[in-house]
Amino acid sequence: MLGTWEVAPGRGGYRGARTRVTIGIAFGGMVLAACSSTVSGSGSPAPGEVAAYRSELSASAAAAVRAEGVELCRESMSSMVVMVHGYNAFVDRLNATHSYPAVGDLDEKARASLIAGADQIRPKITETAPRDVATPARTFLETTARLENAIRRQQRAELNPVAGQWTRDKQRLLEACAAYTPLPAASSATPRSQAPNRPPGTSAPVPTTAGR
Repeated sequence: MLGTWEVAPGRGGYRGARTRVTIGIAFGGMVLAACSSTVSGSGSPAPGEVAAYRSELSASAAAAVRAEGVELCRESMSSMVVMVHGYNAFVDRLNATHSYPAVGDLDEKARASLIAGADQIRPKITETAPRDVATPARTFLETTARLENAIRRQQRAELNPVAGQWTRDKQRLLEACAAYTPLPAASSATPRSQAPNRPPGTSAPVPTTAGR
């Protein structure tokens, strides 16, 4: 049996072998030619393409930051309505009765609304959230914790100063959110202050409205 490159004499002489070798050389030449071909250009993007790409990245990053600000403000305003509603219901009863035991469970409901609202806002204050809303949002949550603590401790004289600061911090956050989303109606998120103590037998004063 003949090997791969053995020559078999015959009518064609050595032509068969030469043909096979020639094909091999031609094929090899094709491979070498393919390997030696080059791509024109430097392989680097043009300056204009780099600038356009960076511009797209900047616009995308700015849009992402703004979206976080919008989300934080929407959650804050929605939670504020619930928080203020629970607090006002409690303080209206406290103004009428001047007694924590007489408010029933409204103090606990007020505390629950403050805690729940803060829990909804807190996750929206991310590391990448815009500072102009993240900073007042953190301050508002700190004051919310102080107000909740004052109610838990059944404070009365100390309640108004804390509630007043809470109202101011709420308003600062709302003002910061004006650049991100429309503000809610003032009446839906305005806490009331506790009326001062009154002598027995006198008419109850009308609760004042703080921080409009």
